[in-house]
Amino acid sequence: MTTPETDRAYRRAWLSLALYPLAVAVALGVGEALSSMYGYESGSDELAPWWVALGAGGPALLVLAIPAVLTFHLGRRAVAGGRPVAKVPMYVGTGLVALFVLLNLVSYVVGALTGG
Repeated sequence: MTTPETDRAYRRAWLSLALYPLAVAVALGVGEALSSMYGYESGSDELAPWWVALGAGGPALLVLAIPAVLTFHLGRRAVAGGRPVAKVPMYVGTGLVALFVLLNLVSYVVGALTGG
């Protein structure tokens, strides 16, 4: 039997996934703002150097990771309280961040290989 605190952590772990659309929007805004501060516009045909992509992508990834940390924390709390199924929102949250990173990395590499 689980405690009310465990059940609450489990529900909140699932609810914390609702923060991802907001986090993606803010992360994209942060990345675009930093990229333009470096002098590279997102709509231009010029591919930004790797250091600009890293300088803009790193803080954007940190913004995106905030809900992942929350989901992981709440999921671990629920798992420790006896709800092993709480690993599911942890995996979903981690997968969303990994997918975001993978899509951005592939996009940059393809752009670099095709010349822009």
